[in-house]
Amino acid sequence: MMLSIVIASWNTRALLHACLASIFRHPPPFKFEVIIVDNASGDGSPEMVRAEFPAARLKKNHANLGFAAACNLGAGMASGRYLLFLNSDTRVRKATLSGAVAYMESHPGTGIMGCQTLNPDGSLQATALAFPTLTRILANVSGLSDLRGLSRRRAKTSRRPFDYVQGSFLVIAKSVFERCGGFDESFFLYGEDVDLCLRVRAAGLSIGYDQETSIVHHGGGSSKNLASRLAYLISGCNLLYKKYRQGPQIKKLATFTKSALRLRLLAEHAFSILNFRARKRKIAARFGFVAAMKKEGSI
Repeated sequence: MMLSIVIASWNTRALLHACLASIFRHPPPFKFEVIIVDNASGDGSPEMVRAEFPAARLKKNHANLGFAAACNLGAGMASGRYLLFLNSDTRVRKATLSGAVAYMESHPGTGIMGCQTLNPDGSLQATALAFPTLTRILANVSGLSDLRGLSRRRAKTSRRPFDYVQGSFLVIAKSVFERCGGFDESFFLYGEDVDLCLRVRAAGLSIGYDQETSIVHHGGGSSKNLASRLAYLISGCNLLYKKYRQGPQIKKLATFTKSALRLRLLAEHAFSILNFRARKRKIAARFGFVAAMKKEGSI
C-alpha cells in the first residue's frame, strides 16, 4: 500500500461526496486506500459513504472529537507508506495523488509536503505560510484578511520561505508521523498543522511545497458558524504561542485578539446600519407574502 488518504469529516455530506468522487475519478497508478473518520455527523454523511463509496473505509465516532484526534484515529487504521490528510471540502485533480507521492519519493529529506491550492473560482489560496504572526492573527480574527486586496497579496507568500503547509492537503510518511507523535490532540480545529510541521522540522526534515500538484479547496466546510470558527482559531493560536513563544508574545497575543474582536464587532455594526434599508425591504416582503397567503386562506 503506497498511500492512505485520511479524511476527517463533520456534517459536510455534499462536499465529502464531491471530494470522494474526485478521488475515485482520478485514482493514482498504485495501490491506495481511503479512510473516512466521521465525527458524529448528523447530516447522513456515514450513510452516504456506505451507499455510494463502498471502497472507502469508514470509522464512525460517537462524538465530535475534533480534527486532530480524528486524523490520528485514521492514521492508526492506515497501512500506506504515505499518509495524505485531506479536508472533506477539497477536490483532487488529475495526477494530484500520483504527483504528491512522486514529490515525496524524489525529495527524501522532505518530512511533509503540501501542494498548490486553488479557490473554487480558480484563484490561488495561500497554504504555505510562516508561523502565525500577531499581525496575521489580528487580520484573520478581525476579518481584514477577507478583503480582496489582502487576500491576493497573502496568496503570493506560497512561494516565499515558510514554516508550515495547511492541513487541507498534507502528505507525510507514516513512519515520520509516528516518530513525531502524530497530531497534538490539544488542538481541536486550527493550529494542529502548524504544530506538526514545526515538530517535523525540529526532527531535521524539511517542509515541501509542490506548485505542479494542485487541489481545489472550498474552505470552512466543517466550521460554517462564524462564532465557532473564531473560537477555534483563537484557541489554536493561544496553544501555538504557549508552545513556541515566550511570555511577552503571549501577552501581546491576548491584546491583539481583544483588539481584533472589537474591530470585527464595530465593522459588523457599521455594515448592519449601512444595510438597514435592504434588510427593511426583505422584512417587508416577507410580511407581504404572509399577508397574501392569509388573504387566500392558505394559512
